[in-house]
Amino acid sequence: MRHVTIILRTSVSLCSLVLAAACSSESSLNPTTACDDLESGHACTWVGTKGEEGFNGDGLHRAETRIAQPQDLVFLDDGTAWFTDFNNFLIRRVNEDETVETMVGWTDPIFPGDGPVDGIPPGGAPGAEWQLNHPTNLLVQPDGSVLVVGWHNHKLLTVDPHDGFVKVVCGGGAGFAGDGELAASSALFKQLNDATFDEDGNLYIVDQQNERIRRIDSDGIIDTIAGTGAVGDAGDGGPALEAEFSWAKGSNPNPSGGILYHEGTLYISDTEADVIRAMDLQSGEIERFAGTGKEGDSGDGGPALDAKLNAPRDLEIGPDGDLYFADTDNGKIRAVDLSSKKIRTVVGTGELGLDEGEGLPAKQTRLRRPFGVAFDPEGNLYVMDSLNFRIVKVAK
Repeated sequence: MRHVTIILRTSVSLCSLVLAAACSSESSLNPTTACDDLESGHACTWVGTKGEEGFNGDGLHRAETRIAQPQDLVFLDDGTAWFTDFNNFLIRRVNEDETVETMVGWTDPIFPGDGPVDGIPPGGAPGAEWQLNHPTNLLVQPDGSVLVVGWHNHKLLTVDPHDGFVKVVCGGGAGFAGDGELAASSALFKQLNDATFDEDGNLYIVDQQNERIRRIDSDGIIDTIAGTGAVGDAGDGGPALEAEFSWAKGSNPNPSGGILYHEGTLYISDTEADVIRAMDLQSGEIERFAGTGKEGDSGDGGPALDAKLNAPRDLEIGPDGDLYFADTDNGKIRAVDLSSKKIRTVVGTGELGLDEGEGLPAKQTRLRRPFGVAFDPEGNLYVMDSLNFRIVKVAK
């Protein structure tokens, strides 16, 4: 397997000589206030203790809370921000008072599982009783509930944001089944990793180890709309149902693949192929959108099709209308202007690491395998800096 998640405690990297003066001046910032009045285009550690993976309880300030490989972040209308604390097997939220609270998963002890220990009741169960196993992504549903992509649980779950009550939407264990049938009663996935809604309420899912894109329509029927099930990179310029995807397989792969709906198009991160692809939902055809298909880090300022990427994952549309994505193994967040199709780096230096200081310009801030990207209602950018065990905020 080419991309391997390293689950190790990492030491804090020293600032480069070029940035020594900047790091010296910024490193004295109090971590709990580093994000206050942050200069536009500069970065701070918003959640996490920088390089320290673990769990040190609930009720602490966000900058004093240890987390473990965060993957995704969403903002709710009530002012809270929910994130997947992947390697702690938790769904947690940042409250308006800036403290962190666990909403779903066991915290005493931290332990993976699949629902309540006595089995999953038909009507659901409280979040504190519900074990998770590596949740990856979150979506806010039209009714305000939180949809959880349960990667290692092979399930979709919903969480009531008021009391944390959890229910199963669909998924009955690892496998492939259910196409053409009611998803809630028959769907089987194998490490579904990401999902996205369109404006009509259809849900599109990256079914990672089945190498397919699947859709649950507004009537609850599930079908495959892209992918043959084979691993590969064929199919650009033709029907998506005849295309191949390259998402990590095996007994313990990395979470792989990202998906985003925007104006009739599905943008799909084909992680192991080092490209982003675009599927026209009206025609059903798929084509390469960004990346040459050769691993690398190049192309900023030019056409996205001529750029080299390295294991792209999560995708979001920014407040400027551009497509942002986690270029994970390049240690960057990059963006493509959907009008000009030109690509640029937004966050990261291309060198995997961790800076000592806070408040550096975003493009001078080192990341270590970022898996996720998000925006808050004010347009600030957030990066799931997964192997630095933190969430980074970049001021608008």
